[in-house]
Amino acid sequence: MEQKRTVEALKALADEVRIGIVRKLAASSEPVAGCDIVSSCANLHKLSQPAVSHHFGKLVDASVVREEKRGTQKVYSLDAAFLDSIGVDVTKL
Repeated sequence: MEQKRTVEALKALADEVRIGIVRKLAASSEPVAGCDIVSSCANLHKLSQPAVSHHFGKLVDASVVREEKRGTQKVYSLDAAFLDSIGVDVTKL
């Protein structure tokens, strides 16, 4: 089971847009509001907001990113403990 989670996380990270998302989240010490980061990533990668949301979904499904609801808003943060446990150092991405 653990090996499958690792493979899914590494697959999710094997994408230029998703690596960019992870870098942005890694640069923040606090969870980031979904509307802020999705808009920022959409502009950076010249993608539509639905496309960026799709990439966020892949990262959440792979346990790389945590999604939390706060009121009507979603906030995102890296699951640093999980990434560390599979040997991913986000400072080197």
